[in-house]
Amino acid sequence: MKLNNIEQQANSYLIRQKEKLSPDEQKEFETWIKDENHKKVYDENRKLIDDFLDLDEDFIKELEDEISVNTKKRLTFSFKYLAASVVFLCFIAFGGYEVNRNFIPNFTQNFVSVDEKVLNIKLPDSSTIDLDKNSQIKISYYDTKRVIDLEDGNAMFSVTKDENRPFLIKTKDTLIEVLGTKFEVINYDNKTKINVLEGLVQVSYISNFFKTQTLAKLEKSQSFTLDNEEKNFTQTQININEIASWKDDEIYFNKTSLKDASLIFERYSNIKMEFENDKFSQLKISGKFSTLHYDSFLKSIEMIYPIKVEKSGNVVRVGKK
Repeated sequence: MKLNNIEQQANSYLIRQKEKLSPDEQKEFETWIKDENHKKVYDENRKLIDDFLDLDEDFIKELEDEISVNTKKRLTFSFKYLAASVVFLCFIAFGGYEVNRNFIPNFTQNFVSVDEKVLNIKLPDSSTIDLDKNSQIKISYYDTKRVIDLEDGNAMFSVTKDENRPFLIKTKDTLIEVLGTKFEVINYDNKTKINVLEGLVQVSYISNFFKTQTLAKLEKSQSFTLDNEEKNFTQTQININEIASWKDDEIYFNKTSLKDASLIFERYSNIKMEFENDKFSQLKISGKFSTLHYDSFLKSIEMIYPIKVEKSGNVVRVGKK
């Protein structure tokens, strides 16, 4: 199917606008867009391209990988929008079948937990998800892939292997590809943490232009934490008994700062901890605690350190004795 002249002109403007039009080109565009038919086609194509950019980073990455390094150096505009235009032209050329396979899910479901965990969520492929309190996920299954957006909180995954449909989990800047395994993903306070119980997990960083950089391949009992704000990561070993311990209403701390520990407890107790100074917030704590007994956590702090803990309503203040 061939593009008509209006569609070709609209696509040309859409691509060139990403690198900014010259003053003469801008005047030309403003005259062209005044025509109602022109504006209609332009708006429709712009929305379609933007939707593709939002929906399918992995497909765009595949296109990028097919371009040689030398070719990429000669590009005069952003690959991101070149890929978008290629995707759009593929849509025109190949029709609805390929769009359905890559961009339109055949199964979607959202889960939001507040005061209760949501356990044993069964997916169409027999994979399962356990969702912690105060967590939120969006599930989208396509013909070519399985995608989970962990928007906030903790989730434990048991994934059924399917070589034809990779299992992908997205957080803010992290793409996790599963190769048939059991693992936990934690996403809160602008950090993403992955703890592997079984199998193999590949972790990648998603840049602003949908390029991905592989950061690690994790095996059993390995833990990976990415700080989305500081743009750094750490990889350590973890006791597998600590993975998804929240399913049994337990939390493990290993030389965890009181600040980080209080943020974790805040998800279960809705109690905020305030510190008299930064020195107190960086004190370390280790051990196993019940998510159902916040007061025991507070008593442990007072036993370990010469500090005073005062609780007033939903606020706990930590300061000098």
